[in-house]
Parts: sequence; C-alpha cells; structure tokens
Amino acid sequence: MSNALELQLASCQEQCKRLEARLNRLLESITDGFIKVDKEWCITNVNPAAERIIGSPREALVGQLLWDAFPDVKGTRFETEYRRAFDESVPASFEAYYAKLDLWVEVNVHPNEEGLAIYFQDIGQRKKADVKLRILERGIESSVNGVVIADARAPDLPIVYVNAAFERITGYSRDEVMGRNCRFLQGDQPDPALGQRIRRELDAQRDFHMTLCNYRKDGSPFWNDLHISPVRDDTQQISHYIGILNDISAEREYESRLAYHADHDVLTGLANRHYLERRLRQSCTPSPGQPQRIALLYLDLDDFQSINDSLGHEQGDRILIEVAARLVQQVRRSDTVARIGGDAFIVMLPEPDDIIAIVERLLTAVARPYLIDQRELHLTASIGIALHDGSGAPDQLIQQADLAMYQAKRRGRNTYYWFSRELDDRVSHRVALRSALQRAIDEGQFELHYQPQFHGASSRVVGYEALIRWHHPERGFIPPGEFIGLAEETGQIVAINDWVVRTACQDNRRLMDMGLGQLPMAVNLSPTQFHRSGFVEAVLAMLEETGLPAALLELELTENILMDSTDKAIETLSALRQHGIGVVIDDFGTGFSSLSYLKHLPIDKIKIDRSFIKDVISDHRDAAIVQGIIAMANRLQLKVIAEGVETQAHHAYLSRLWCDLFQGFYFARPMPFDDLVAFMREHNARAHETDLAQPDASTPTILLVDDEINVLRALTRTLRREGYRILTASSAQQAFELLATEEVALVISDQRMPEMNGTEFLKRIKALYPRTLQILLSGYTDLKTVTEAINEGAVYKFLTKPWDDDELRLIVHQTVREAVSLHDDTGRGG
Repeated sequence: MSNALELQLASCQEQCKRLEARLNRLLESITDGFIKVDKEWCITNVNPAAERIIGSPREALVGQLLWDAFPDVKGTRFETEYRRAFDESVPASFEAYYAKLDLWVEVNVHPNEEGLAIYFQDIGQRKKADVKLRILERGIESSVNGVVIADARAPDLPIVYVNAAFERITGYSRDEVMGRNCRFLQGDQPDPALGQRIRRELDAQRDFHMTLCNYRKDGSPFWNDLHISPVRDDTQQISHYIGILNDISAEREYESRLAYHADHDVLTGLANRHYLERRLRQSCTPSPGQPQRIALLYLDLDDFQSINDSLGHEQGDRILIEVAARLVQQVRRSDTVARIGGDAFIVMLPEPDDIIAIVERLLTAVARPYLIDQRELHLTASIGIALHDGSGAPDQLIQQADLAMYQAKRRGRNTYYWFSRELDDRVSHRVALRSALQRAIDEGQFELHYQPQFHGASSRVVGYEALIRWHHPERGFIPPGEFIGLAEETGQIVAINDWVVRTACQDNRRLMDMGLGQLPMAVNLSPTQFHRSGFVEAVLAMLEETGLPAALLELELTENILMDSTDKAIETLSALRQHGIGVVIDDFGTGFSSLSYLKHLPIDKIKIDRSFIKDVISDHRDAAIVQGIIAMANRLQLKVIAEGVETQAHHAYLSRLWCDLFQGFYFARPMPFDDLVAFMREHNARAHETDLAQPDASTPTILLVDDEINVLRALTRTLRREGYRILTASSAQQAFELLATEEVALVISDQRMPEMNGTEFLKRIKALYPRTLQILLSGYTDLKTVTEAINEGAVYKFLTKPWDDDELRLIVHQTVREAVSLHDDTGRGG
C-alpha cells in the first residue's frame, strides 16, 4: 500500500515538474514582460522578455523586494495600482511612464493566491506614433488652407474629412459636407469642361493643380487655388484623395486692380500713356490693303498752374476730373481719351474724317464754366493735331501732336494747330542748337565784344557795354538773337550769364591796370539770373574775385524783371545799389511794366531801345516817345542813353532833346578786347588834345567861385568830364568881371568868401543876370539866410560840402538844361 502511494506520489510530483517546466517555457516564450511577486512583495520569477525590457538580469531581481529592485516606482502610479490590486484582489490595467528607463509601458496586474503576476510591454513606439499623429492632426486643423479628404474606394468619392479652414472658406460645416462629392462647390451650373478635366486628372492618378471659381454656402463666389494628391496604401492602391483649398480671391482682386491701374489714370479713370501707346501700336501696324489713318489730338489746359497755385491741388484735381468727363462726352465710342500727365490729354481718332468738328467741340466743352465750391472758374485749352500717314513710330505721332500744341499756345491759346514738316524742321533745328549751345558752354566757344558809350556834349567815352558773341566752329559767328531766347527757355542762360559777368569784370579790371580810365562796364542780365536765389551774393563774389570796384559794374535789365515778384525785384535792385553797383533799365518802352513802379526803382539810367531811334528823325510817333522818355527821366533825375545811334542826324536830333549818353555805330562798333584797348588809347590822346584847345562857344559855360584853390580844382575835374566850358574865380570881384564878358549859364559859389558871403553875391547876380542860374555850395551856412535867398529866387539849388560827385553832376546837368531852356525862351520872347 505504501509502495503504491509512493509510486502515485512520485507520479504526481513528476507531472508537477513537467507542468512547471511547461509553464516556465510558456512564460519565457511570451513577448510581454512578466514579473511574479509573493505576498511579501518579494520577486519570485522574471521572464526573459522582462529582462530585455527592464535591462536587468533575472539573477539580480529574483529574491529582492519589488520596492528595492525598483525604488523609483515608489510614490508613482505603479505603486498605487500594485497595492490596489493586492489589497482589493482585483486586476489592474494601466499605461505609465517609467522615467528611470525612459520607458512607456502598458501594465496588466493579476492577483492570485501566491501574490501578484505583473505583465507589461514596451509601448514607446506606439506612443511616438500617437504624438506624431496628434501633431499632424493639429497642424491640419490649424492650417489657413482648407483640407478635404475623399474616400477613393467608395462610389462618387465621398468626403470623409474637412478641417476648420474648409468650414471658414466655404461656409459649410463638417456635418453638411460629409459623404458628399466636392463638385457641389462648383454651384448649380458647373462648367462641363472643368468637370472633364478633373476626371482626367483623377484617372491619371497623379498630383494636379488648378485654379477654379467655387461658391460658398451663401452663394458668393471665390477663387480656389486647388491642389489634389492621391494617398496610396501598403499595396500601392489609392485609398484616399487629399485636396488643399486656398482662397485667392483677394490676390485675384489685387491683380485685377493692378492690371487696371497699369492701363488707366488713377485720378480720372481715363486710359493712361501706357494703354494709349499700346493702342497706337496696334492701330499703326500695317495691314493688308490700305493703311489705316489715325489722328492724334494733344490737348493741354491753358495756364492751369495758376489754378493749382491759387486754389490748391485738391481743387485742381476736381477740375481735371470734370475736364476728363467732358472730353469723353464729346468723342465717339471708337475714340480713345487718355490723360498722360498733369493737365495734358490725348484723344486718338481711328476714323479721322471729322477732325475739326471734334476739335471745336472739345475746345467748347473745356471752355464752359466750372463751378467749384460756389465759385465759377473759366479754362481754355490748346490742341495740337497730328496725322498718321502709314509711316513713323507711334511715339513720334505723340511728339508731333505735342509740338503742334505748343504752336497753338504761341498763337494765343484756346485754338488748335496742325503739325507740319516745316514745324518739325524748326524744332529739330532748336534741338540741335540746344546741344550745340551746351557744347559751346562746356568748350568755351563764346567771346565778348565791347561797344563804347559816349557823353553827348563832350564826345568822351563814359562806359562800355559787353556784348556776347558765339563763335561756332562750323557756322562761324551766331548772333545773340538766335540763341539767347533758347538759352532762356532751357536754363542755359544762367551759366552763360555767369561767364559774361565774370569775363567783363576781368577785362574792365585789365583796362584799369593799363591806365585807360575807370569807366563802368555794362552787362546785360537775364531775368532768370536776376530772380535766382543768392544772385546778389554771386555778383559780389565775382567782383571780389576779379578785383573790380563795384562802381565800375552796371547791370542792364529789361522791364520784364518786374512782371513777377515786383517787391522782391525792387529789394534786389536796392541791394545792388547799396553795394555801389549801377542799374540800367534796358530796352525801355518795349516791356510791360507799370510806370507806377518806375518811381520806386533804385536805378541809375534808362536806355531807349533802338527800335525808337531808327526812325526818330522821320516818324513823329517815335520822336514823341523818345522826347517823352527823356523828359520823364529828367524829372526823375535819371540819365538817358540812346542805343542804335547810327547817323549824324540821329546824334544831332537827340542832342537837341538833351539826351545824355549815346551808343551806336555812329560813334563805334562793338569790338574785341584788343581792339578796344587800341581804340581807347587813341581816344584818350584825342581827348587830351581837345582839352588843350579852345572850347566850342556853343558849349554851356559854368562859373565856379571859391576862395580855396583846391575846391576849384576838384570841382573842375568833376564837371569837365561832362563837356562843359569851365571858368573859375577866387573872389566875388573876379567873378563879376568874368560875368561882364562871358555868357554864363550857371554860377556855383561858396557861401563863405572874404568880400561878401555867397547868398549876397548870388542875389546881385540874380539882379544883374536874371537868365543865369545859381547853386550855393557850402559846409557852413546860416539856414535862415539861405532859405530867404532861395525864397527870393537868388539861389536855385543848395548843396552841402563835402559833395557827392554823382549827385553834383546830376544836379548841375539838370540846372544847366533849365538855364539853356530859359535862355532859349527869353530869346524867342524878345
């Protein structure tokens, strides 16, 4: 019995061993990690998978307490779940991160009679995949582009996913589009050709891109920049299609605006120059049969700048918009109206059969009043007309119409002018002349000729005028009248004027250094130069550079300097005079300045234009003008110089009118500097011989009375240059003796003399010689006595010592003229 039991027991033990071995082999074969702990938390078993996952051998773990083998799990979810399963005898499943091993594991805990069986597996890769998937999903959801996914395996490619951007762009929610084909975005009447293209691309099973018009839920259109890509499974079969939607409506609208503004004027909405030139090129392209005739009208508003200056550019823009609207109303549908800048418009007529009628309508339309802020404004326009005859480039046609327009302005404005080849030739000549003029400035092709100016009574040279000459290397001398006006228009006159002033100052300084006298040099000045900022400073700098005294420079300006900024012009003239620079009004009588300004102008001389001198001896109108200018200048205490005096008759007639100074071929022609030097040497020699000779009896005689010999000499030097016959006396008695034997026009007497004072002396002269006028000259005087003498008529003028030479000469000149007139009137009365 005992043997049987022993055999049976042995058999059971053998079976248990085999079962345990099988169990161990099973635990070792599973891929999950396995750890077995007893009720005392002691590790009793660890399988190879656990060794691999944990990274520790079985021998290091078995027999240790779980908390000693894995001390980092204390206080974590691992400990919480293990103790809950042990204490409550319930299984537990959870995922947790074991930081020490950087390990994500999925754990299943099963309690049993022996303790706990812990199964776990490494889920790190799955966790990484989940994170990547969430990132991708979040990226798609946050994309500004719409994303739609369609199932390629289901019939009609139903939508299975859309992101938030798709909802925003289309206005449809996810629920509204799920299961539908994307074609519903094409609206109620989709384009068949578009549908065919999409099907072709899908059948080709490749990525494709297209731009199409889609419609939102509210029916509003939007431009969709669509990209579609197929998605393939593991077998390379297409499982889905992904569509990327991009709303480019704003970009399309912007591109449309750019395209519009590229061809249209922003202010008026008319075509611009770019569009006009394209139309012209298309119209001017030769075609079979007869070449197409085209007319171009270049319209420019007259004096529009004054409106901008007075009312401002905002009001000016309103007028331009109104002008544009009027022009469009007056032309045909086939015509093109363009604004090419500022206040310039062009009208292209592809059927130019009634050009004049259209031009007259345009001029009339522009001339109608404009009502701007309750203010009525008036405008006119000038139009140039050019015809395309089948030859020439389009831009040449615009240029031709532009040239014709400027001719219309020169003809009085508010009119039109036809382009002609003659006009083209003239303009081409001006363009060539302008280029040649610039070369002349750069290469120094100019030179100055000098024409002396003469005192009428003495025939002495009293100054010079510098006259520019252009010595062209091919054409020879070009007269100033041919290029000065052009230089004014182009602004080249500034550089030319600078050279003239500097060169004239240098040459006048050379004349001084040669001992040929100290006479003023007159230089013609452009109004453009005169009105430039810093003009006075520039002239003073040239005087300092050349070493010429300011008193030996005269600037000749025309009356037109007063046309703009009159007060500023007077201020500039005053500054010149304050520095001693002489100022002459040139070509007097030919300008448009008001005579009311003449009395305020700080000037020294008036130059009568040669146009009045030419026929002064035969034309009573010219004679009246010249006589009036001289008389007016005399009253304003201004000297008069007549230019263009070419004959002895001119000189004689103007002398009888008491013209002061002369310039013209009768006396001397303009000459180069070297010839001027020779002329002045000969002239000065003749003048010296004339001083030694007996003066002409017809020359006015002046008697100088002063007891100081130095004063007499100084007065003589000052007045002899004016051509007078000079007598001197050192006492009243000597003066009475001379008066008894000579015909004296003027007596200049000192107040303080030994025998009698000047007022008493002049009273006696007044009584004895009533036709002789008197000037009292003194530095010490009794004002009461002098006033009484003047009131009684004994003293005609009174001057103080020391005197100003220029003032003295002017007063003497006026007094002598009055004395001679008095003599002539008395003679006629007798």
